Formats: sequence, C-alpha cells, structure tokens
Amino acid sequence: MQSISWIWPLAMYQISSKQIVGLLLLAVFAVYANALLWGAFQFDDYNVIVNNPVVHSWHAWWADVGYGIRPLLKLSYTFDWTLGRGAFGFHLTNLLIHVGNSILIWFLTIAFLRQLGKTCPHAMLVGTVAALLFAVHPIHTEAVTYISGRSASLMTLFYLGGILCYMTGVQKQSQFYLHVAIPILFIAALAVKEAAVTFPLALLLLHRNMGGSWRNVLRDTWSSWLVLLAAMILFFQDTNYSPHLARSLDMHKGFLNLVVQTNAVLYLLGQWFCPLWLNIDPDLSHSVAISPLKLGAIIAVIAVYMVLLKRIRQRPWLNFALGWLFTHLFLIYLITPRLDIANERQLYLISWPLLMALVAETAILLSARQLIMVAMALLISASSLTIMRNFDYRSEVALWQATVKFSPNKSRAHNNLGYAYFLAGQPEMARQHYLKALALDHRNFKAKYNLQTLDNVKS
Repeated sequence: MQSISWIWPLAMYQISSKQIVGLLLLAVFAVYANALLWGAFQFDDYNVIVNNPVVHSWHAWWADVGYGIRPLLKLSYTFDWTLGRGAFGFHLTNLLIHVGNSILIWFLTIAFLRQLGKTCPHAMLVGTVAALLFAVHPIHTEAVTYISGRSASLMTLFYLGGILCYMTGVQKQSQFYLHVAIPILFIAALAVKEAAVTFPLALLLLHRNMGGSWRNVLRDTWSSWLVLLAAMILFFQDTNYSPHLARSLDMHKGFLNLVVQTNAVLYLLGQWFCPLWLNIDPDLSHSVAISPLKLGAIIAVIAVYMVLLKRIRQRPWLNFALGWLFTHLFLIYLITPRLDIANERQLYLISWPLLMALVAETAILLSARQLIMVAMALLISASSLTIMRNFDYRSEVALWQATVKFSPNKSRAHNNLGYAYFLAGQPEMARQHYLKALALDHRNFKAKYNLQTLDNVKS
C-alpha cells in the first residue's frame, strides 16, 4: 500500500482544518436545532431508557455488565440520565456523536482519495462536500433525532475510528495502531451494537481498494479477526442475545427471507437516494414475490455493473462503495433475518462510501466551481428536509401521525398512534386507532390489550 499523504492544512482552498470542523459543527447544530430544543422521548426510548432502571445509576449499570448486551450503549445512556438534563441532554449527546462521525468522514474521504493519487481531482473539496452531505442528510434523522437510534451512530463512531486507525497504522506500520488501538475500537463498536461484526471484512475491503496486497492483509488484520471470533462465541452463549436471534431466524426462512430482505434493501436504498417519505415503521410486504419493477431494477443494476466493470475497477471509490454496500446491507440483512424488516438507521454507517463515490464521480464530470454550486443546492435541499423531518419528533403523537400517513394499512402503526393519543389524554382518538389496528389485524394482541385498558379506565 502506498504512503498516505495527510490532510493538514487545506491550503489549496485557503480553508484550515479548524474551519472545516467548525463548519461541520455549525451544519449539524443548524439542521438539528429544533430537535435539540423540543425533541422528546419516543417509543423504544421508554423501554431502553426511561423505564429501564439499569441505566438510571452507575451502580445499576455496573451490576448489569456481564448479564446483558450493548454495555457501552447503556453506559452512554447512564451518563446522560445521571446528568439530569432530560431529553435535552440525550439529544445533545446524539448531536455531538453525529458531529464526530461527520469529522471522521471528512478525514477518511480525503485520506482514501489522496491514496489514489490524481485519479480523483479535488480530493479535499470532495471530502468536505461528502462530510457536509453526511451531516445534513435527512436519512440520518432516525439515528440522530430518535434517541434510541444512538445505537447506530455511536457504533459508527467507533467503527469509523477503527478504519482511520487502520489507515494510519498501515501508513506508519505501527503495531500499536494495528493490534492495540484497532481491536479496542472494534470491541467498543461491538459493545454498542452487534452489527459491527462486519468490521474485519471492511478492513479487507479497504485494504484491497487502496492497493494493498493479499500477502499483507492478514499480517495487518489478524488481531481484528481474533476479536471477531471471540465476539461470536460470546454472542451465541449470551442468554439474552441467543433467544433474540432464534426468534429472528424463525420468522423468515430460506427463500422467503431472501425475498423479504431484498424488498427491504431496495426500499432503504430508495429512501437514501430520495428521502421524501421517511418513515419510522414502513409497511413492507412479507410476500414471497418481487414486483416486476423491482426485479427489472435488480437486473438493470447487474447489467450496468457488468458493462462498466472495467471502468469501476479503475475507480476504486466505486468498487469500495459497492463492496461496502454488499457487506453491510446484503451480507448481513439478506442472510440474517430481522424482526423489524427495515429501519432508516441501518443506512447511517453505509452512507460514507456512497457519498464519497457520488461526490467523486461528480468532481470528475464538473469543475471545482460547478461542484460547489451543485453541492450548495444539495445541501440546502437536504437541510430543509432534515429540519422538516425533525418536527415529526416533537411528540409521540406527531411522530406516529407522520408514520400512519405513509403506512395507513399497518396495524402496528395505528396501535402506536392510539397509545400516543392515550398518553396525551385523548381517549376517543386512541379508541379510533385501536379499532383501526384491530380491523387491519385481528391478531394484534397489543391493540386488544390497549383497548381493554382504555375501557377499564373509562369505567
């Protein structure tokens, strides 16, 4: 692997690295200011935070270590809870984590592109635009504004930090970076969310797309593979995680899971490229059939890939983005079934290579001035959509009203909206949506229970 030219300073554009960090900080707080000011606890937040005594004190958190999964995520909740700032404190931490990830993406993009020499013009500008787009992309609201979405953003912070350590460790041939810092960050990511198991594969993908040889890859990554092996043993032995995985595997089997998850992946990618219908609980079909339109899209993508294969190999950022997408969406979610078929926060980690590839390709087609103009238009559009989406998180009623709008035929969405109305002191509205939930699915036992509870309260 060739030497990586480092990033300081951005003399070409007369912008210092401190100014870029300040710009990313300003962008995040500008688009998420409304969420910070009046964002509330929502849905799963009550199960994992508000009504969970494990995160209400340091003693309780320590007593739970070794008995539950995601201890580092719970640690972050405990930190915010003990500060006593309520939902505001949790939202502030989420925003700071998102700023950290945006800065990491800026570093990583520039380092990756500079490694390739002059293949991609304006590497510094591409890195800045990609990081800003990541900071304001509306698809990330579920990972940032939804407090429980922190599982995705905090895991990404450690995951990308490990990637940056790997690039630095290979450049310096530092055993400390490669076999001390990286395993620690990998363990931290796993202690936040189990989806971090892809990390060694990501290192392999990065190594190959930055010109590294197969001969050196195991030498530089063996410690991460050992961490993965140990983590898999612990996960399968954990009494909390194993039943959860068993329930997931029992839901969709064989070809059915493949079709269901393919539909979910196509839906999520559509949301990433056109985030106009963001939905915390999408109504995705469990059908064993793929629509002709989706099938045609899959065939078209494969055909384009085969036609452009030689060109893609000459542009490592494209190959890296496709490999990253396959690793983090297809490999994980097509093989392992999910209780919730699709969540937008699944796209949080995936965004970096996609943004890098799109901006890099645009930089090849346009001059620097034209790229800035296009970037400004995209940033304004994305920021506006993010600000509007944050308004949906101002209350549980508002969030589930927005969800029912795009999932009108989903029983769970109506039940959750009914419960939000119940908590807001609007029993008649709650009744309407409980009844709607049961009309859509008479087996919805939660809606039955909530309706009975409502009747008992009235009597």
